[in-house]
Amino acid sequence: MPDWVRALAGVGGVALVTAFFTRVVTVTNSATVALTFLLVVLVVAATTRFWAAAVTSAAALLCFNFFFIPPVGSFNVADPENWVAMAAFLAVSLVGSNLSSAIRERERAAVDRLHLLEERKNAEFARQRDALSSALLASIGHDLRTPLTALKIAATNLQSDQLTEGDRSEQADVVLTEVERLTRLFENILDMARIDTQAVAAERRWVHPSEIWEAALDQVSHSFARHSIELSIDEATLVFLDPRLTAAALTRVLENAAKYAPPDTTISIAMHASDEALTITVSDRGPGIRPEDLPRVFDRFFRGELTGRKVGGTGMGLPIARGLLHAENGRISAENRIEGGARITLVIPAQIRAIKPSQVAS
Repeated sequence: MPDWVRALAGVGGVALVTAFFTRVVTVTNSATVALTFLLVVLVVAATTRFWAAAVTSAAALLCFNFFFIPPVGSFNVADPENWVAMAAFLAVSLVGSNLSSAIRERERAAVDRLHLLEERKNAEFARQRDALSSALLASIGHDLRTPLTALKIAATNLQSDQLTEGDRSEQADVVLTEVERLTRLFENILDMARIDTQAVAAERRWVHPSEIWEAALDQVSHSFARHSIELSIDEATLVFLDPRLTAAALTRVLENAAKYAPPDTTISIAMHASDEALTITVSDRGPGIRPEDLPRVFDRFFRGELTGRKVGGTGMGLPIARGLLHAENGRISAENRIEGGARITLVIPAQIRAIKPSQVAS
């Protein structure tokens, strides 16, 4: 089927969704409508080129604005906070469309080169595409809707003339925190796509382990607001590896530890270089990992249970860490500590070089 036909089908799907929610079912939550429009866009993106999905996304945004954003029946936006929701809708739909279309174009080019191998690759790419679409929808359902709601409330509060300077500062912090959460969500999606398309390459250089720790901590300091840190680092060694990939993998592990470890507990990080490898362990004092979950903790989109309930998130953190380490020929494993809690171990092959105490002090 030509791409322009699929584009028309996508616009037709947007029209059907609009008719359904305006004439058949009345909805009071615009997030439900937005999720349905996004599903149409992702289906089009999974079956055709990016431009067709972009056309569908634009049609969905216009219908969303005209029929569901006050004032209804106009392209005007009365409430400034709705610009945030519309911008996020457009960004997510275009990112999802671009990722799905990029994978599809990669498949098409590979068919031309290796036809026999392509049959096997098609099945794998289809599975990955479906998993990515599911992750996007799950993220939209919670990890995207929740910060958008918080942003809207904070922006509304900031418009009030009765707020004190302290209250305004607190609401501004909420906005910054939720924007950071959205940024991390999109980074996870992009990193997963890079791993899927094997676009991750190691760039090794000599670094001190503390540089890796500082880079990771800079990304997750907000997650440790209610945890204390116990740190142990070899001070007299340099390691030859990719600090960017290693820090990014460590970041995902630290975020996971902060999510599962109870508040006001200590998380221990140890970085030890020996036997031509840098070994990093992250240990917590939480309830540990259920034995039946241990074989699956690095599976994509798997979320373990904690005290009988599901922990929020998309289940992308640890799989991304494993994919990033794989680019360095590294490995990652999980286990329960005898004294309680869980331990994640990262092992990255690296050349080791000792440095003099005077160099450490300088």
